[in-house]
Amino acid sequence: MLFPSQAFADMYAPVNGRPSVPPGLLATVVVLQALHGLSDEEAVAALRFDLRWKAACGVGLYDQGFDPSLLTYFRRRLARSARPDRVFEIVREVIEQTGVLAGRNRRVLDSAVLLDAVATQDTITQLIAAIRRVARLVPGAGRAGGGALPCPQL
Repeated sequence: MLFPSQAFADMYAPVNGRPSVPPGLLATVVVLQALHGLSDEEAVAALRFDLRWKAACGVGLYDQGFDPSLLTYFRRRLARSARPDRVFEIVREVIEQTGVLAGRNRRVLDSAVLLDAVATQDTITQLIAAIRRVARLVPGAGRAGGGALPCPQL
């Protein structure tokens, strides 16, 4: 099993018994969910109906999964734990041991900065167009000393 239960033992109180859904199963679903870009509801539906997900998660053919809200609770517990990155650490360890990504290099670029620059440029372009439109349509708006503010030469 990719995520043994003892890897998450510190996240659950030992006096209350074991978790209703094994944390290893929740962790596996969270990883698959991230790989496929699914919502919680979609991820649980995939676990219920997709044989590949059932095999990857080690559940039986007739297993109905669990309520999607458990993924939210699991992520919250994980974030508040002493080792919030343990899922990534375990996956990284498996990748290093198996060498499955050996020799493959990818560079990741967060496009948020580029999108923000484009949005800012679009806003500036719209402002310039609006100023020029006012200068053309409002008499005296483009002339200094005519009682109106001078229109910048853009």
